[in-house]
Amino acid sequence: MKGYLPIIVKYSPIRKLAIIPFEKSPDTIYRGFELQYIDGEPYGVGYRVLAYRNDNYVDVYDDVALNFNENEKFNVVENGLHKHIQTPINNVQFCKENDNQLISFQFVDIHDRKISVHIEEKSKKKSKGMNLLAPIGIGSKAPEYLPVFFLYDFDFIRKSKSIVACTIDGKEITIDNFPMPMNGQARLYARYSNECELLEFANTSIMELQEIELNNENTYWDGNIEYFFDYKADLEKVRVHLGEDNVHIFFSGGLSLDKPCAGQFTINPREQMGYVQGEYSVQCENNTLIFKMTPIDGWISKPNSFITRLILGKNSVFCAWSKKYSYEAIIDLATRKVEAYWKNGNLK
Repeated sequence: MKGYLPIIVKYSPIRKLAIIPFEKSPDTIYRGFELQYIDGEPYGVGYRVLAYRNDNYVDVYDDVALNFNENEKFNVVENGLHKHIQTPINNVQFCKENDNQLISFQFVDIHDRKISVHIEEKSKKKSKGMNLLAPIGIGSKAPEYLPVFFLYDFDFIRKSKSIVACTIDGKEITIDNFPMPMNGQARLYARYSNECELLEFANTSIMELQEIELNNENTYWDGNIEYFFDYKADLEKVRVHLGEDNVHIFFSGGLSLDKPCAGQFTINPREQMGYVQGEYSVQCENNTLIFKMTPIDGWISKPNSFITRLILGKNSVFCAWSKKYSYEAIIDLATRKVEAYWKNGNLK
């Protein structure tokens, strides 16, 4: 049976993430770094550093071990990409040992300056992380998809007895402090997750309606993404295969591009993360389909402590930022051409 692929879901294999901000004492060029550990197609295995610039663009440094894509886009990040280069990222350590986090890396930037970061917790106390939907798309001016970035056991670096050394071109850089204690411990604003899942929901790279051949089980595979259709070729579910812990996306009532329809979509990661929920509709005007989606309910979190109940309320930025994203696709049924885009309502 043939059908149409109404949306494109992509998986980006960022497995670990650490953010080191110094916005209160910025460098002449940068105000923060983001270290990513990547393991999966099409990149291979290696590290990437996003260097956040004071002009709200980003420089991206890929380790030489990664497969380099010079045409890769980063429009989800604020003003977008400034420079993307490949360079050795050395002396990397990114792990937790005896409940203490270790983050370390070095590289040379586009201005031939040596950058070195070393953060090593030394606490004897326990720390309980939180499960978080990262608000990475809140400032994007030209989003190409809804960035759904789940961070498990996300936590902030503890200050007590920790070793913290960050230098740019030999100059000491002061990492920002977190404004309040967590679990009775003072923190830096440097934060991390050793287990991440990043989805590109409804990627707008599709330029024309894609006809697909369904197998005997009415499913269609694209890498590790599996699309499930009913007997009418309406999309019911998408499964992102990640081993034991998969992400499921449900469309109540089925999503069809053959007729008007409406319903609810839900993005379900692991249970402890909560879920993202919204609405969709397809309307027909003359020979044109108008397909709309918005995550109107945002992220429904599952706090696991007193502090996360305060931080992750339904009106918090973490839960509410995605509510202001909206998707629209205009489909010409005669030519099968598709004009799709996301709008970010968080921008003033």
